[in-house]
Amino acid sequence: MVQAEGKEAAAERSRIVVCLDKDLEPIVTRFLGRKRGELPVLRDAVQARDFEKIRRLGHDLKGAGEGFGFADLSAIGAQLERRAHARDGKAITEQIEAMEAYLAAVEVRFS
Repeated sequence: MVQAEGKEAAAERSRIVVCLDKDLEPIVTRFLGRKRGELPVLRDAVQARDFEKIRRLGHDLKGAGEGFGFADLSAIGAQLERRAHARDGKAITEQIEAMEAYLAAVEVRFS
């Protein structure tokens, strides 16, 4: 039981909590769902070496993330855009992994 509690505590520490106004709930829920849906699109684009698609998705993420209160997503978007310009598939893959980890860890609390 101690080991399970340790895992729960570790999960709690890795959670990213963002507090937003209740009025934003439907918009933010759709936004995060779309971003989660873009993960396989980004992975496919890396495999296809479609750097323009990656650049476009990164640019959109950079612009929208902070507006919804997700500055870390904006930073990831900026890196995706930058790495797509450089055609750096390895660095893009690392940013996709960072995006996936962020989306898994973020907890939005609406009040």
